[in-house]
Amino acid sequence: MKLKLFIAAALIFAGLAGLCLFWLMPAQHKYPAPKLGPKPGQERPHKPGPKLKPTPGKLHPEGPELVRLQWSQLHLPAAIQDRKLVMAALSRSLSIARAAKNNAGLLICGNPVSRKAMVTSLERLKEIISIKGSQAAMLHSIQNEFIPYEIKRRNNSKNKPLLVTGYFQPSFRGSTRATPEFSWPVYARPRDLITVNLRRFSQKLPAETLWGRVENQQLVPYYSRKDIETGQHLDGSLALCWLNSPVDVLELQIQGSGIIHLDDGTSRFIHYAASNGLEYKSIGKVLRKRGLLPLERLDWPGIRQWAESHPARFQEILRENPRYIFFRWEKTGPIGSYGQVLVPGTSVALDSKVYPPGMPGLLLMDWPKLTGHGPPWFKNRPSMLMVFNHDKGNAIKSPFRLDLYCGDGKEAGRIAGKLKNPARLIILIHKDFPLAP
Repeated sequence: MKLKLFIAAALIFAGLAGLCLFWLMPAQHKYPAPKLGPKPGQERPHKPGPKLKPTPGKLHPEGPELVRLQWSQLHLPAAIQDRKLVMAALSRSLSIARAAKNNAGLLICGNPVSRKAMVTSLERLKEIISIKGSQAAMLHSIQNEFIPYEIKRRNNSKNKPLLVTGYFQPSFRGSTRATPEFSWPVYARPRDLITVNLRRFSQKLPAETLWGRVENQQLVPYYSRKDIETGQHLDGSLALCWLNSPVDVLELQIQGSGIIHLDDGTSRFIHYAASNGLEYKSIGKVLRKRGLLPLERLDWPGIRQWAESHPARFQEILRENPRYIFFRWEKTGPIGSYGQVLVPGTSVALDSKVYPPGMPGLLLMDWPKLTGHGPPWFKNRPSMLMVFNHDKGNAIKSPFRLDLYCGDGKEAGRIAGKLKNPARLIILIHKDFPLAP
């Protein structure tokens, strides 16, 4: 009963958002073009959706715990990546940490960490890294002043490590209007998409955000991917731009940002604005489960190649992923979830319920086998990176998942598409602020 009252209150504050719909004819393409919405006043009636119910967060089955380590337990490489990248990322992390409220309730795997502890750790790291000298001397100073922590699984009989994947900023050719070549829309956030933060109504409710729409004075789930692409619920007037294929749109949605080279000769940054709030389902996992792609080809280049060879089947499988992403234009990019421009090979996306914004750490990892040189930061293939929590991700919902921002362009995309490696993330906290795991 209390939950219904809270949701009712959310509706009163949110209000009803009308759809602004205009008719736009779809263009012909090898992929069946998505259906667009009807003209205003011609909306089709639709069946009421199920009521949206909050669910408490699931406990991780392995029982994550924060463990204090000894530096002698770690066999660290002698160097990290280019210090200029680290200094740029440190400045961004400091901006994030200083913007946090004193009582922001920062946590590392459920263990409180103060804003002062985070700011001090970052400031001291910046001072150490700015001192000229060998990387060995720099790492020695870090070990003298910082306590290493790691989130591990309790009773980890399977010895599952942290899994690292990669993402990048892709670029696409596009159009400001629908054409026979560009017929797949990239939508802005719809005005009828409502966000409800349950904790604003009561601290007894789960720390969850609901995404939905109003229907018959009730909050119901927002339209799924299948609804949007086949149900004509959104129309062309909501499109920021149009891309060449649903594969391009999916890649943009997976990466969360990109550069669009428009047919009018301009290029613009585009960035994640919102999602429909529905569950994310990996297309790669669906392809593997159905035996359509072998494990060795289950990376983005392999998925794209399969999709372009099987356009109709790809659309069918794609619509099994109900989550849909909406975008906005930006003046720069890519911008992480905490408002800072990402640094290649240094900014990472982590689970925001487990790791605090801006947090520093050391990422220990062996790289996959790759040909070519890769982007500049990857030239020496450092087996240890100093990384900072600058972003979130729809698929990064575990203490044991990390997404590394690899940069922009094809070389960065090649690394990001191949990266699926075990690793260790060593959290760095200044010794003046020991945690109590």
